[in-house]
Amino acid sequence: MMDLAEIRKKAKTRPKSGGQASIAETKSSPRAVVSIQGAPAEQGSPPPVMPLSAIQPLPGHEDPLEALFNFRPDVALASEESYLQTLRGQDEQKAEVLCEWLTFRLGSEEYALDIAGVSEIIKLREITDIPRVPEFILGIISLRGIIVPIFDLKKRLKLGVSELTPASRIIVCQWGERSAGLLVDSISQVVRIPAGGVESPPAVLSGVDRELLNGVGRIQGRMLILLDLANVLNAELN
Repeated sequence: MMDLAEIRKKAKTRPKSGGQASIAETKSSPRAVVSIQGAPAEQGSPPPVMPLSAIQPLPGHEDPLEALFNFRPDVALASEESYLQTLRGQDEQKAEVLCEWLTFRLGSEEYALDIAGVSEIIKLREITDIPRVPEFILGIISLRGIIVPIFDLKKRLKLGVSELTPASRIIVCQWGERSAGLLVDSISQVVRIPAGGVESPPAVLSGVDRELLNGVGRIQGRMLILLDLANVLNAELN
């Protein structure tokens, strides 16, 4: 027979029913399953799935999902009003047409011609006289087999007579069916002027036939006298 002391000793070493396995049993048994959050797991069953809410980011690291939805929080969507303002600004820029003008000098004044009517610029060459023509027509030249009349633009504008210098040039122009070479004192540059920025010629230019003028343009503080090329090339307009 077992005495009372032995019975109590064996009862202490036996695991209780429904309780967790002891540390010794857990280490020795390969089939033992550790429960999550204290819930017991049956042997042979798959481990329980940990819910997403139970996953916590490491200290110093942001949650990847939160980082995705918080990306560029300072960027605001464009409103309908700002979108329409942008479109109106683009339309205004397109509506502003810039015209290109070739500028040149006659004496102390600077003039300009619409670049669309300029074919080329050449140096002085021999000019053949022709009879019974207006006094501003110096004669003709052959340019790649094409006969081109040469106008003294100063005489054409009734500003005197051009003085031939190494800087003198002939601007070969074409407008419609009319073509001619215009003798000028020197070439300056090509400039762009808004179509709405052309002003009417002032009264001080009354000495020049107003039919030959297109208007006055201003660029970088300079005043340019814009010529009407169609009328300049019309030798019958005298």
